[in-house]
Amino acid sequence: MYCPACGTETNEQTKYCTKCGINLRSIRESHDIQTNRSHVNPDRPWWYEMAMHEHKKSPEEKRINEIKEGIITSCVGLSLIIFLFFLLDAVSINLDPKVRAILHAVPFVGIIPFLIGLGMTFNGLFVSKRLIELKREQEQAHKQPLFSSVQETAPVHSLPDSSRVPVEFSVTESTTTKLQEPAPISANRDTN
Repeated sequence: MYCPACGTETNEQTKYCTKCGINLRSIRESHDIQTNRSHVNPDRPWWYEMAMHEHKKSPEEKRINEIKEGIITSCVGLSLIIFLFFLLDAVSINLDPKVRAILHAVPFVGIIPFLIGLGMTFNGLFVSKRLIELKREQEQAHKQPLFSSVQETAPVHSLPDSSRVPVEFSVTESTTTKLQEPAPISANRDTN
């Protein structure tokens, strides 16, 4: 396999590219998913494929699905209340009034899924929507243009002195700048 970022040849067991450091395992997995879409992969369960598909959805799609799921859950809870009320009312016609009172309280179990569904719907309509808007605003604030003109750059006199501010370009930059100059090699050294 060749690294898609830098073109370095790697073997199949390599997890990260030795030249650029890209995660080759995730690239192989995504490639496997793409090539195995035409048939079911026997090594992965169906729920794994569903989770991978869910992970690829946009935040807006996830928000809309959350609203749908909330409405469905609320409807199930409401339906459960109505169904149990009529069922237990019909069953408890000839029973003792104390038992009848207990059976009339059972349908209110459906309030739990009803309230959960309302919470999911509220979250999808208001909270998740606001979170998505805030995330977009942050992305827009941090987005910088690819090419900037000379007028947008800071004036030279306001830039910090490079001798006072350490500039770290890589992991080893700060340590290699502190190394002494290399010692000269003596002329009588054997070069065989």
